[in-house]
Amino acid sequence: MTGVFGRRLAAVVAVGTLVLGAAAPARAGFMGSTATSQYYAYGGKSGAATAFAVDGQAHAATYNTFDVTVTSTQIVYDFHISLTAGAWSSSATSLNRDGLSIRNGNLLTFAGAPTILDVTIDPSTTMAGLTAANLTFNGDSIAIDWMGKAYSPNARVVLNVALAPVSEPPALAMAGLAALGLAATSGVRRRRGARVA
Repeated sequence: MTGVFGRRLAAVVAVGTLVLGAAAPARAGFMGSTATSQYYAYGGKSGAATAFAVDGQAHAATYNTFDVTVTSTQIVYDFHISLTAGAWSSSATSLNRDGLSIRNGNLLTFAGAPTILDVTIDPSTTMAGLTAANLTFNGDSIAIDWMGKAYSPNARVVLNVALAPVSEPPALAMAGLAALGLAATSGVRRRRGARVA
């Protein structure tokens, strides 16, 4: 009876581990979340928002001026159209809420992502004069204000984002089931060994 029970328990543990692992795919950082990109200028929203699933690919071609690529922990703005040389236009405050501020720039808001803890400018950024003062963020949004910054074709802005660690209940459950399975099978082996001796 103990041998049958041990095999059944091991089978339940194996199936439970597979089901829990399949039910909750691993998510790294922003990957798999939904991002909404909204441009702000001249006192308010400028154009329609663009929502996309974060997959590490370029999205949100805003006014055919830049694409946004979001990876697990980075946001990349790639500027790809030539404009007359100069700087991004001056504007009155276009967004000022929830710790976010933009005069002329872009807002990314994330749903289904870990909490944003910090945002820094990566050294690979090529937009001259962009500093931490041009960034504001809260737990689910990042605002970048490039008013007055020089525009140049092929400019790139790369933001590094620190995110809160996410607890993995399915992973913890799988570890617990594995431990239970090991304990059960080792108990069965000990009892069998005692009978043989």
